[in-house]
Amino acid sequence: MLDTNVLLYNPRAIYAFPDADVIIPDIVLGELDKVKTSRADRELRYRSREISRILFELSENGRLTDGVSFGKNSIVRVMNFDPAKGAPVLSGSKNSDDRILSIVYYIKQEDSGRPVTIVTNDLNMLLKAQTLGIKVEHPGEEFAYSGIKRALFKLKAQKRAVWTAAGVAAVIALIAFFPQIANHLGLRQSPIIPEEGPPSLVKQWERYQSDVNALKAQIDTYETILKKRPKDMGSLVGIGNAYYNLGKVTTKPEYHKEALKYYKRALEIEPNNSSVRNDLAMEYYYLGMNDLAVSELERVIKDDKDYYQAYYNLGVIKMNDPSNTKEYFKNLTKAKEYFNKVVELTEAKPAGSRLALQARDYISQIDAQLEAHGDKPQAQ
Repeated sequence: MLDTNVLLYNPRAIYAFPDADVIIPDIVLGELDKVKTSRADRELRYRSREISRILFELSENGRLTDGVSFGKNSIVRVMNFDPAKGAPVLSGSKNSDDRILSIVYYIKQEDSGRPVTIVTNDLNMLLKAQTLGIKVEHPGEEFAYSGIKRALFKLKAQKRAVWTAAGVAAVIALIAFFPQIANHLGLRQSPIIPEEGPPSLVKQWERYQSDVNALKAQIDTYETILKKRPKDMGSLVGIGNAYYNLGKVTTKPEYHKEALKYYKRALEIEPNNSSVRNDLAMEYYYLGMNDLAVSELERVIKDDKDYYQAYYNLGVIKMNDPSNTKEYFKNLTKAKEYFNKVVELTEAKPAGSRLALQARDYISQIDAQLEAHGDKPQAQ
């Protein structure tokens, strides 16, 4: 059972629960509609619209109130609050929390005590649910939806991805050289790793499996939509993003190649879409095609001179380009120009503040290298 705040926290929350029935109360949809037409933060309004888009696409496969299959063995269902069905003790119908708890009560009554979990960020909801003996989960930071789309070398998210990949690699290496560890972790008996394995590696492996399963469920859903509507822009971008994230999680280049294919198809429909072209450039970069990445990013800033993510990505590529050591310091100077542009464009934009901080840090690093080389950094 997903609360409103969870869907606003991450519009793709339904994909995070493979092999489950995902319930969205009608009260939640009503609250999301209010966000779309309110004077709320623009990012929140965007997220509420994104949720609606996802549900509209899924509704093409059946009635949401009856339940629609998606991904692998998952079902999403919208449930209505019905006061005639009664309410649990300590709950009523005065507010949305009470109504959501009442729907949980219906499910447990109708399905012979079937376990139900509420996923929420709301402390008040948590306390009420615990009083009624209902299980509650709180999504962690890794579940958050990034408001900055496709910027290379994101701060916390990038660090977590690196350490997760390193942890998974460590597990694989241990199993390769010491097969008995596979037995200890339970990898041969069951796809689910028991808790008695080495805690840090088990946790990283479980997170890895959860991420991969959720992304593959997204891909399956988008593929179903694209079979009916091959030129659906939202689905082409969505499946491209899913393959991109799968490539980052698994470090397998074939997923980045798949993302590349879908971004190209999307650009055939909307060639001036800066966001998708920026994504395409990133995939070229991850596949080692730096010249193509730079070419695409230069087209982005030609079409949209205020697209600060493209300037940031150009700065990162120039700063880390190993292909031409003779031009190294020239590339550093060019990278500094791009990072200065990021700072200029994001000073008054809260959504770009993280990139601005990172850009300033890179500028300091570049200045230090140029000064050590004998080039006096220019005043900013």
